[in-house]
Amino acid sequence: MTNDLNRRDFLKASGLFAAGMALAACQPSADVVEQTFPTLASVPDSDSPPQTDEALLLHTLKRISFGVTPAMLTRAREIGLDAYIEEQLSPEKLDNTEVERLVSNFETLNMTPQERFELENFGQPIQEMIGATLLRQWRSPSQFYEVMVDFWTNHFNIFIAKNQCRVLKADDDRDVIRPYALGKFGDLLRASAHSPAMLVYLDQATSTRRAPNENYARELLELHTVGVEGGYSHEDIVELARALTGWSVTGFRDKNQEPGLFTFRDRAHDDGQKQVLGMVVPAGGGQEDGEIILDMLAQHPMTARFISEKLVRRFVADDPPASLVEKLSQVFLATEGDSREMMRTLLHSDEFKASAGQKFKRPLEFFISSLRVTSAEIRRTPRALTTYLRQMGQMPFFWSPPTGYPDYADWWTTTSGMLNRWNFALLLTAGEVPGVEMNLPALTADAATPQDVVDLLSIRFLGEKLPDNARDILVDFASTSSLDANLPDIAGLILGSPHFQVR
Repeated sequence: MTNDLNRRDFLKASGLFAAGMALAACQPSADVVEQTFPTLASVPDSDSPPQTDEALLLHTLKRISFGVTPAMLTRAREIGLDAYIEEQLSPEKLDNTEVERLVSNFETLNMTPQERFELENFGQPIQEMIGATLLRQWRSPSQFYEVMVDFWTNHFNIFIAKNQCRVLKADDDRDVIRPYALGKFGDLLRASAHSPAMLVYLDQATSTRRAPNENYARELLELHTVGVEGGYSHEDIVELARALTGWSVTGFRDKNQEPGLFTFRDRAHDDGQKQVLGMVVPAGGGQEDGEIILDMLAQHPMTARFISEKLVRRFVADDPPASLVEKLSQVFLATEGDSREMMRTLLHSDEFKASAGQKFKRPLEFFISSLRVTSAEIRRTPRALTTYLRQMGQMPFFWSPPTGYPDYADWWTTTSGMLNRWNFALLLTAGEVPGVEMNLPALTADAATPQDVVDLLSIRFLGEKLPDNARDILVDFASTSSLDANLPDIAGLILGSPHFQVR
């Protein structure tokens, strides 16, 4: 926080707007993020003073969840941080019965593509896919798993509103992303390459030997495996596109087939010899041409580096420490890209431990964490919720380019972006988001003074008390009238503050 608006200025101005401006010291934008969020400016090296056990626990829980709740903190303190990480790395052992019962109300998730195509409500599959995703992120005890599902969903991004993807993305989520989110990269890559949603999204489904489409081949190299610096040429893209001709989806040509399933069209395949990244694929291989290249890409050293760098950027810092990228690359190559082993190495690394405050919440993380820390209850799935997410810029599955949502602070720390967060926080705590209820008085039942209210809400929302300068501003605001009247605004100001925006 800067001193642009000091305490005396605040007291003169008073009111909610002045309190918010004082607390934020101006909404951050890309060119002032270093001033407003100085901890985002650079990554401390591994020689930084070690964190206390409690600080490291809170830091870790922020990174492996969509919002740290009191129950999470209690559990992690009881069994210890290392045991808690291991528990989260084994989501199949956690009880998700209740959240999956709620998810089962989204009836389109387990329909066949044919059944979704036949629905009268054109948008129902999209609405239910988004609703189920938000519900799992909000309520699932397997928080780390849901964070990894989100990571791989962005890595293998599919724009749900393109063509038949609206009815195919649910199968991609169920059969591709979720089964392999903590598995081996090669399994996930192959599942994605056979995903009808992916093949439709990147135009592979209509690629033939007479008219090969290069879109999927290009993104397979640039975004899914070796990366833009992976040493491939345009000729490699052309050759890979030839190798993948015939990989398609039922229902595009033969209307008598059940639509939306993977199929290999032998007559559409270019059966000549190909060469991709130095690997020669003999003629006559059919579908195996593509399978051979996928296996090669899944084990490629540049894939190891590219995936490792993305994981470090996601969980450590916008500017990934090279030392940790190298460590994870070696783990990738030694374990066939085992996500569990890579994340175990990352979370126990010195670079991770030194990175507290280095990541900025994207809108989806801000949105879900606000619901989680306030113990909000969603009485129905209101359109208003997704409207707020759209305004903040991160509706699940609605990023049109294949790159996935950006994962660095400069993209999100715009004036309008921060204002939208502030507005949502104040509406949420005021009970003005349709269909969402919360009991703020219950969160502050033991508070007798303005200081108590501010401290209790800060600990609840942030896991710790606010720094003195921010705390003083809120205590002054809380003292301007009755605590009951000011309670929603105090809670909203904390959620909208810079302190709640970092993870």
